[in-house]
Amino acid sequence: MKRSKTSIEPKFRREPPEARREELIAATLACLKKFGNDGVSVRRISAEAGVSMGLINHHFAGIDRLVAAAYDALATRLLEKSREAALSSADESKRLHAFFAASFAPEALDPTLFRIWLVFWSLVPHSREMRAVRDRTSRAARAVLEKLLSDLQGTPGVPPFRLGPAAMGLSALMDGLWVELSLNPSSFDAAEAVALCDDWVHGLRNGAFPAQRLSKRDAVVSVGADQRKVPA
Repeated sequence: MKRSKTSIEPKFRREPPEARREELIAATLACLKKFGNDGVSVRRISAEAGVSMGLINHHFAGIDRLVAAAYDALATRLLEKSREAALSSADESKRLHAFFAASFAPEALDPTLFRIWLVFWSLVPHSREMRAVRDRTSRAARAVLEKLLSDLQGTPGVPPFRLGPAAMGLSALMDGLWVELSLNPSSFDAAEAVALCDDWVHGLRNGAFPAQRLSKRDAVVSVGADQRKVPA
């Protein structure tokens, strides 16, 4: 019996494992964008990728690890774009502004992208893999902010401040603005979000946050620690 030409079957093709993993991650993101939580489906993801359902288990040992890998890939890609934008500025005083601008770029504010994040966040309390990705990517984002803030701290006239809490506070501000913009784009725009972040940094430069200041003793200890890290 001849098969109908119109029958829909996966088109199998041999590809390197890493290329196949990337295809499955892209298919996962596409399904989450289209279907929200209902996109967390072996059947839908394999159909989107045009592969057999068994390949998901072969490459990721299950749907949970595939979705966690998609979470990791998306968070890492967006953070890397913002980090590269910051480091592309030769003027250290403008790097934080460049980071903010990239973080509120159109891609980051895509409404369909926010739908994907909602799925990821809903899974974090129930999945060890998702919690691990969330913790790792959050640490990575704060590490980038700490590096950019440490450059600011070396600027003449800027009072010493505690890098960790400062990075946490700035990260919380950015996250809050991003969520508000994603939920209600008419409330303000990306340029205003960037300006608010710039204002926060301006306040930090001028000692507007007493709780973030280092005491004189802590400042001396911090300077001494930095000096010990400098190669002889």
